[in-house]
Amino acid sequence: MNILKYLFLFLVLLILTGGKTFSQYEVFEDGEELYYEVNYSFINIGWIKFNTERVSGKSNVYKCTAKMKSNDALPFVDVDYEFISEMEIKDLNVTPRKFTAYEYQKGKKSTLTYVFNYDSEFVSIKKIGFDGNIEADKIVKSTTKFQDGLSIFYYARVNSGLSEPRNVPVLMHVDTALMKINFNNQKTNVEIGEIDYDINSVRLDGFSYFTAVFGLTGKFEGWFSNDNAKMPLKAKLQVKIGNVTVELSQWKRKNWTAPKY
Repeated sequence: MNILKYLFLFLVLLILTGGKTFSQYEVFEDGEELYYEVNYSFINIGWIKFNTERVSGKSNVYKCTAKMKSNDALPFVDVDYEFISEMEIKDLNVTPRKFTAYEYQKGKKSTLTYVFNYDSEFVSIKKIGFDGNIEADKIVKSTTKFQDGLSIFYYARVNSGLSEPRNVPVLMHVDTALMKINFNNQKTNVEIGEIDYDINSVRLDGFSYFTAVFGLTGKFEGWFSNDNAKMPLKAKLQVKIGNVTVELSQWKRKNWTAPKY
């Protein structure tokens, strides 16, 4: 009887830990920095850097920044962006409050801004072109909670490890769009160049019904560490020139070690 009792206890613990979800407060860390290389086959076409910063006086509001830059040595790719999103995190919900995108070309800058007014059920969108002229100034009236071009990254990260498909409304450029994400809680292994062992991870895939930076569109898949950090490790994306891989290359996060598979 004692053997059966301990076997039953072991199985219960296995079920509980195998399906464990982690708090979003463990996912978001003030001062985190993530750096990714973007490769097309064996060619490096650029890099992406993410920074996370807690907003002073707000325990669950974060200012997240992403910088994207193409490889200057490649004449056929010209990408230079900076994204800033202030978002509120509660449970597994990522709610953007303000988003700003800067695009740089030949010493000039264009600006795209979203301001989310949830109480009044609208989002204001404004785009200023490289010549300083207002190219778009509109209001999207909706009760829908949209993700922006940066918060969608954190939305996928926070919810990785679930097991369900979701259609996620997104604001992209100056219009509404949709991204389908198929979350999966099955453990799998993934390799990245900076770590010499297989990493315990969970995988998701989906489809982007829009075109974004680097020509991102259509199918994608991504791997996140199966731990409390839910670290984005690798992604394979479909873009205009073909398929690219985005892989974690450098990181700054307190006491994080990639979990072994």
